[in-house]
Amino acid sequence: MTSVSRRALLGASAAFAAPGSATATGVEMPSDPYLPTAPHAIEAETFAQYLNLPSCPRGNNSYKQDGAPNVLTWGAPGEPGTWFNQSQCASFLTGLLRRTYPDVATPQHFETCFGSRSPNARQYRQAFAAGIPRWRTLTRLADLRAGDLIAIDYANGQPTQTGHIVLLRRIKGTYVAPNPSLNFPGETQYAVEVIDCTSDPHGVPGVGNYAAYPDIRLVEGGDDRAGVGFGHMMFYVSTSTGVFTRYRWSVNTSSSGTYTVAQRPIAAARFTG
Repeated sequence: MTSVSRRALLGASAAFAAPGSATATGVEMPSDPYLPTAPHAIEAETFAQYLNLPSCPRGNNSYKQDGAPNVLTWGAPGEPGTWFNQSQCASFLTGLLRRTYPDVATPQHFETCFGSRSPNARQYRQAFAAGIPRWRTLTRLADLRAGDLIAIDYANGQPTQTGHIVLLRRIKGTYVAPNPSLNFPGETQYAVEVIDCTSDPHGVPGVGNYAAYPDIRLVEGGDDRAGVGFGHMMFYVSTSTGVFTRYRWSVNTSSSGTYTVAQRPIAAARFTG
């Protein structure tokens, strides 16, 4: 049987449209709705999925202590026990990029552009804001897509635990909190699903709207996991300009845990290779 593409069928239907109809002539097919997925986003997705399978030993996925080595092992397909992570938020993403793009995301690239072969969240944020080779700085949340990085500087003056950095999995859409103190005039709040490495997963099961914006590392009735996984953060933008204005760690986070960009600067960027 001859295979006929959906696009060809749509074109044929247009050719047989009634005279004078809008589809009779000059048909312009819509652009492909599926943007290419960044290779490192695919690698991160697979890594997080394997590490959070029930059959993957809990000890195989951890948030490392300062001074401990970074260890990221992409294991064998179908063998969860062979996958391993011991990293922090920034070192996880650095390792991910180095694995995916070994010819361009080199130690020298990170040293030159970020000031370290293993930059921390603050160094990522500063470099994204300044603009660096092989990266496209993005100021509007709406312009981000899967695989883009969002870095937060805690501005705490500490040499470690300087902030947080995540990989965007998807933007879930706008969110209006039932608690009015979490909604701010002139700002729009978005629920953003992220892939990250953390010792503090995003949210509290069973509280508020957590079920709609969960974290794969939090298991009701079971042992919570740390390390790499999926979760949701809440980012706010200016309603008029779309630029970042503040964030919350999770949908459960109270107003006291909501930080403006003046308190904790935010910058986002896309690796262009």
